[in-house]
Amino acid sequence: MLEAIEALGYRPNALARDLVRRRSNTLGVLVGDLANTFYAELVKLMELQASDAAFTTMVCNTNGNFALERARVETLLERAVLGVVLLQFSGDRTVLEELRAARVPVVVVSCSDERADCVAVDDAAGMRAAVEHLHSLGHRAIAHVTGHLLEETTRAERFAGYERAMRDRGLSPRLLSADDWEHGSPEAIRSLRELVTGPDRLTAFAAGNDVMAIRLMDALEAAGLRVPEDVSVTGFDGIELGAHSRIGLTTVSQPRVELVTRGLELLLDRIRGDSPTAAPRRVTLAPQLVVRDSTAPPPTRPSHGRALGRQAGRE
Repeated sequence: MLEAIEALGYRPNALARDLVRRRSNTLGVLVGDLANTFYAELVKLMELQASDAAFTTMVCNTNGNFALERARVETLLERAVLGVVLLQFSGDRTVLEELRAARVPVVVVSCSDERADCVAVDDAAGMRAAVEHLHSLGHRAIAHVTGHLLEETTRAERFAGYERAMRDRGLSPRLLSADDWEHGSPEAIRSLRELVTGPDRLTAFAAGNDVMAIRLMDALEAAGLRVPEDVSVTGFDGIELGAHSRIGLTTVSQPRVELVTRGLELLLDRIRGDSPTAAPRRVTLAPQLVVRDSTAPPPTRPSHGRALGRQAGRE
C-alpha cells in the first residue's frame, strides 16, 4: 500500500480533512494593506512565530475595504481556522460578531479595540514624543499629517497625542491630509510649497505613519524643498525602509517582534481554552523615538531654491 501511494504521488487533502473534523491547525491573518511594509513585516513575523508553534497561517489582504474584510472572514471560517489575527482592523462590528458567533478566538494586533483581545503601542504617547523632539529642536509651527492609510482608532489616538503635546506648549495644532498630495498633482505640490514658504510657514510635519512621511518627503522634494534643511519630518511605525540612508526618517518605532509575540500568546491562550470567558484583554507596549536625518533645527528663513536631492550637502 505504501509503495502504491508513493508511486502515485498521493498527498492527503488537508483541507477536506479539516472541514470534516471542523478543526485545523491554521490561523487566519487579516491585514488591511500589505503594500505598507510595516504590516508586511508583521505578517512575516506572525508566519514565522506561528510555524515555530506548529501552526500554519492563511493571510488575507482587504485593501481597507469593509465589504472585502467581511468576505475574507467568511473565507477563513469556511477553512475552519482555529483563530484569527486582525492587523489594521477597520473596527467593523459585524466582523467581530461573526467570529464570536462561530466561537473562533480573535486578537487585534497593532491597533486597539475594546471588544477583543488586543496588543498595541501607546499611540498617543508616541506622537507626543515626536512633537517633544521637534519642539526641543526649536520648531513651533508643527503640523500633523494623517490620511486613509490609518485605521480610525489609530488615527484618532495619534492625533490626540499630537494635539495634547501642542496645546501643552501653547502651540496651535494644524491638521493636514496626506491624501491631498498623494498623487503629486502640480496644484497639490504648489500648495505644499506655500505651506512651508508662505507667511505662516510650517517648519515641521509629524506624520501619522512612515509611509505618509516618506511620500511627504518626496512631495516636498518635488516642491523644491529640502528635508531637513528647509523643513523637518517625522514618521511613526519604524519600517525598515525609513532607515535607508537616502531617507533617514526620524520615527516613532513600534516593537514589531513583541507585538506579534504577545498577540500570538493571547490568541493561543484563547484557543487552548485557558480563559474562555475572560473579559477582553489589552496589552499596551511602549514605542521608541528613533532620531535620524529628517529632523533638524528650523531654518532662519525659507529656502526658495530647487532641492538637488535629499542628501545634498551631506554626502
